[in-house]
This record gives sequence, C-alpha cells and structure tokens, in this order.
Amino acid sequence: MLLDAKEGDIKLMSSPVGYPAQGVVTNLTHLVEKREGPAIKCISNCVAPCNRGEEAKVVGFCIADRLSDAYEGNLETGLFFSGTNGYKLDKIITVKELLDKLTQGE
Repeated sequence: MLLDAKEGDIKLMSSPVGYPAQGVVTNLTHLVEKREGPAIKCISNCVAPCNRGEEAKVVGFCIADRLSDAYEGNLETGLFFSGTNGYKLDKIITVKELLDKLTQGE
C-alpha cells in the first residue's frame, strides 16, 4: 500500500482523537466520505480522547479498528498513515536500520 502510493494519494483527514491524520487514500477513505465505512467495533475500548467510540461515530471510523485491519493486511479497510513525502518510499526498513543510516550519515 505505502510503496504503491503516488504523490496525490496522501491526504489529511479527520481522526477520532481530534487531531488531523495524514494517510494514503484507500477504499476506506471513500467509504468514510460517503458515511458507509465499516462497523465501529471499538476493539480497544478507549476512554479518551475518543470517549469509547463517540468520536469515532462522528468521523466515521475507529482508529484502533482500522489500524488493526492495516496490520492484518486488509487493504480495503486498513488505515495507512504516511508523512507528506511517503509517496517517495521505495522500501520499508526497520527503525534500527533507519537509525543506523542516520547515525552513519547516509
């Protein structure tokens, strides 16, 4: 998903926790815009700042549910966060690899 993103595929969206979220536009994005997103299961039972699913209902998705879908490889309903330049990625590396590159001046 992230490695296939094009420049226009990364957008700001509202999140259930009240902060802007930036991610790759997917089928989830289109479903949420039409208010046809997946059921909000509230798997994490977050107390704050989502208030146990109340804010999720406002924006149309539960962040924990959608991140779980992304983790499980569900490209249709997963939420894939990315920085502004995420479309420039050509591979995904571990945090250790990134820190090694940064500390070695790459």
